[in-house]
Amino acid sequence: MVSYVKAVAGASAIASLLPALAAYAQPAPTTGGTYYHALEAAVTCIDPPTQIFHVALNVGRQLVDSLVDQDPQTGAIVPWIAERWDISEDAQTFTFHLRQGSHFADGAPIDAAAVQANIDRIAALGPRAVGAAPLLIGYTGTEVIDPQTVRITFDRPAVQFLQALSGAWFGLISPNDLGKSADALCAGDFAGSGPFITASYQGDTEIVLQRRDGYDSHSSLAGHTGDAYVDALHLVVIPEAGNRAGAVQTGEVHSASNIAFQHVPLLEQLGLTLLSPHIPGMTESLIFNRETAIGQDDAVRQAIQHAINSEELIRTVWGPSWTPRTAVLSESTPGWADFSDLLTFDEGRANAILDEAGWLRGEDGFRSRDGQRLSVRIIMSSPASDQLVKQQLAAVGIDYNIERLDSATSTARVQAGEYDIYKWQMTRADPAILNAVWNSNRTSQGVARSPASELDDLLLVQESAIDTAARAAAAADVQRYLIENALVVPLVDRAWTYAIHPSGHGLRLDGETKLVFFDVFTDR
Repeated sequence: MVSYVKAVAGASAIASLLPALAAYAQPAPTTGGTYYHALEAAVTCIDPPTQIFHVALNVGRQLVDSLVDQDPQTGAIVPWIAERWDISEDAQTFTFHLRQGSHFADGAPIDAAAVQANIDRIAALGPRAVGAAPLLIGYTGTEVIDPQTVRITFDRPAVQFLQALSGAWFGLISPNDLGKSADALCAGDFAGSGPFITASYQGDTEIVLQRRDGYDSHSSLAGHTGDAYVDALHLVVIPEAGNRAGAVQTGEVHSASNIAFQHVPLLEQLGLTLLSPHIPGMTESLIFNRETAIGQDDAVRQAIQHAINSEELIRTVWGPSWTPRTAVLSESTPGWADFSDLLTFDEGRANAILDEAGWLRGEDGFRSRDGQRLSVRIIMSSPASDQLVKQQLAAVGIDYNIERLDSATSTARVQAGEYDIYKWQMTRADPAILNAVWNSNRTSQGVARSPASELDDLLLVQESAIDTAARAAAAADVQRYLIENALVVPLVDRAWTYAIHPSGHGLRLDGETKLVFFDVFTDR
């Protein structure tokens, strides 16, 4: 029987992140062979701490293990390379006791010195560690207590740090390779702590990973011990959604990422397994650059917020597994609170706000003021939904300027601040993701370019509150501030669908919905 698994969004806890992702029916594991998976986009780099893109971290996750893991069923942080840990009452000191006998792919021991070298490397990378650096704010150092004990300290409460360590961003690489060039590390030319090693890297077509012999640092969530079941893992880049669906339908690949909702019914009928978890973290959103005239115009921001019809986006573009916007955080993220009453679609209100602010329509239907056309520049556009968002904003007289930029040009524009809106979503099962975007002191990921304000105080409480209830309340305060001031326009709450052919087995997702291939095996 077909299993179309959809995670039900929870009210305030990650315990509901993936409640329906129980192991699907599968035969006894076999060993050997090659597993094929279709990725949705090219991968420009697989050095984990320097990445923010889900597709890149899905590859890096197979190469590196972390100190701790996060149970996707309960949200609990569980042992991995660290078998236990102690956290000071002020959440500024984290002491990890490492398991004995674990090694990197080059045979080097996974010990306290290796952990120190990895954390210090990330700290030294600064903004270049775009994924990991924001999670190290306040870091003061790592101390080797003994070969199996390491202490990491901060100059402020770092409540979010334990969960941060579960992600691929903090996966461990052999100290012997940490000094290699950025290009070498991006291409996976390193000995990791994970169950696979890089055999070949062609990021725009296919990445081939080889099973690592002698793997010995399994997560407590792993489905088995010993080496990975398959000899090799081929991650094939298939950007076009229809081609990905076709490849998994025919069995050309054993599984595929990001299945479009239009293809779900047929795949269900053919007996494929589909997993559709709601993604923890920040919803797909329009983030205003507060250093531009558009970003500083309260009327424009408020009008855009009310001009967005989230239900239409879901009905037309994303499909029923996605849900309408309710907050800045997705419903599967700790600290989520329901602000749907503030995020109403109201085209009349949007028009009235712009009229009152002096943005008047011209003959072409678009607005201008003092000779300046109301046009917004966007970075990180999404072809799937851009045209509909453009239509929704055009209905209230706003020109949504879509540019298709390559990665290098997009990065340069972001660094120069040459955009009005950064369209983005980010996966993380912790509300501290908001701090990475809006704190005025952030050195990376601060695409909002926020000025110092009372928002910083709210973010500090949210990031530092040790009491769980107090932290949830602080996260709600941050979201309310962002929404009431229209500093961000949430679009939709994401859910990604993965399809698995009957010949593929054992694929699972971690606590942040990254793919885990350690337990996969095939019928052929």
